[in-house]
Amino acid sequence: MSFGKFFLACAVTVTFITGPAAAQFPSQPPQSGVVVYVYDGDTIQALLGGRKYKVRLLGIDTPETDGPYTKAEPLGEEAKARTKRLALGKKVTLEFGADSLRDKYNRLLAYVTLPDGRCLNQILIQEGLAEAFHRGAYTRKKLYHKLEAEARKHRLGIWKYKRYRNKNHRQRSTPKNR
Repeated sequence: MSFGKFFLACAVTVTFITGPAAAQFPSQPPQSGVVVYVYDGDTIQALLGGRKYKVRLLGIDTPETDGPYTKAEPLGEEAKARTKRLALGKKVTLEFGADSLRDKYNRLLAYVTLPDGRCLNQILIQEGLAEAFHRGAYTRKKLYHKLEAEARKHRLGIWKYKRYRNKNHRQRSTPKNR
């Protein structure tokens, strides 16, 4: 068998075993590190291999906190505080599962697994402190949308506010300095 035929056979086998959806996401091994700073509910800084990285929690969006470019939104500070309580100073594992390793702001996109094995991203959705991302491709999208629907149904966290239940809720805040 020639190398070309062998390579094609391997590619077909891998696609068959892992499925076509898995083939669209780049393979990147999980990374362990320590959370050294929490910017807001969905953005942290992690020390990985002696270097600090800004990390955006993949697949979720928490309410904004007051900052130079954003106005505070309901439960923004609570989401940030919950992220701090669960992750700050703790050893975490970053797992990657988006169609890109970084976002447009050059932050790593990752699922953050806590020392107890729970996923920070998932906890924030389940508690109503985050919503699932509707844009882009990521491996846990169906799960996150299902968890969001449950939190909405029970009006947990942000879902008790009418402005979030509105289908066009992203228009709820106006960035500062624009």
